[in-house]
Amino acid sequence: MKQDLDRLMAERNLDAIIVEGPDGFANANPDFTYMTNGVSLTGTVLKRRGEPAMIVYRAMERQQAAETGLTMVLYDRWNMREIRQASADNFSAMVEHRRRMLTDLGISGRVGLYGTVRAGPFFAIMVALAQQLPNFEIVAEFENDLFAAARLTKDATEIARLRDIGQKTCEVVQAVVDFIQSGHAHEGIVVDAAGTPLTIGRVRALIGRELAARSLSSPYGTIFAQGRDAGMPHAEGDDAAALQLGQAIVFDIFPRDQAGYFHDMTRTFSIGYAPPELQRTYDEVLGAFDYVISELEAGAPTKPYQDMVCQYFEARGHDTIGRTSPIEEGYIHGLGHGLGLEIHEDFGFPSGADRGDVIVPGAVFTVEPGLYYPSKGYGVRIEDTIYCTPTGEFESLTPFPRQLVIPIH
Repeated sequence: MKQDLDRLMAERNLDAIIVEGPDGFANANPDFTYMTNGVSLTGTVLKRRGEPAMIVYRAMERQQAAETGLTMVLYDRWNMREIRQASADNFSAMVEHRRRMLTDLGISGRVGLYGTVRAGPFFAIMVALAQQLPNFEIVAEFENDLFAAARLTKDATEIARLRDIGQKTCEVVQAVVDFIQSGHAHEGIVVDAAGTPLTIGRVRALIGRELAARSLSSPYGTIFAQGRDAGMPHAEGDDAAALQLGQAIVFDIFPRDQAGYFHDMTRTFSIGYAPPELQRTYDEVLGAFDYVISELEAGAPTKPYQDMVCQYFEARGHDTIGRTSPIEEGYIHGLGHGLGLEIHEDFGFPSGADRGDVIVPGAVFTVEPGLYYPSKGYGVRIEDTIYCTPTGEFESLTPFPRQLVIPIH
């Protein structure tokens, strides 16, 4: 949580942090969005350990800066026009402006760098500052950094937002089910009252409208993959394809709200009926999902849950990433990932080396076992977003039934 930042900075021996925000859009810069409380603007967040965070903002974004609730510092406090006139070139001017900013605001010692930036120019400026400032040590963390640790646990305001987006996402999925059921079966496909096929493209257009009506967006698209495409986890689906009876449809939707928070859920459907092999595979995936949910425990390491699912599927005749790598069919990915201001936050149930991730109260993550057989023309995945409450209980933020067959007339 944000209230843990000072403690986490102390644990990492950080005297200050810089969070760059050249792009304040939520999907592009989650650490900056986290510090600005979801307000989109251009600026830089600076924080000394034990002191309130500051936002260095442009005059045209004064209102947005005020909405962040951070201590406001005007970028033009250091006159860039005068600095440029006294500098040899634009790069030297940028370095001098930043040098004055950091010096005047007391940003020194071991300083952690975060945010989304153009790597080359930012690196050049930071290297120059490190050479000019006598007490300025750049700290760049590789994984499980300060913000990954802080954002792992969500506060009550974040959970309320995540519940809301989860409910709205389920409403969108229900609208898709209703749309499919408004059609009828005709020669192996689904058609509307005029006899026009219902296509994946029409479904995708409906999804877009339903998301927009709930002030949600889908910056990374939506997976609505049928048949063989359903057997490839990230295949988005063929918009021209008509909805087929008796074929697996993997519907993976991961929308974002206006403050930058995501939900992530997957349901696998089959319209009208399910062939016996598809139904059996679905039951096995659902069995793995229920098994994991029943065994979740606060304080437990995540790696054993991935191993558990591999063993579960292997006992039922499926190959898994636990014993075969690379692998293209069977259970081919990790069990889940952290969720919040990114679809995949820096927390998970790894298929490879154990990083030491542990389920902690306040964590939000997905559980998404799946089996994939493109050579057989189908795939199955079931996914909920799960919240570990402060008391160590587990709540699904995805209140939607897990049922394979969508009945149709």
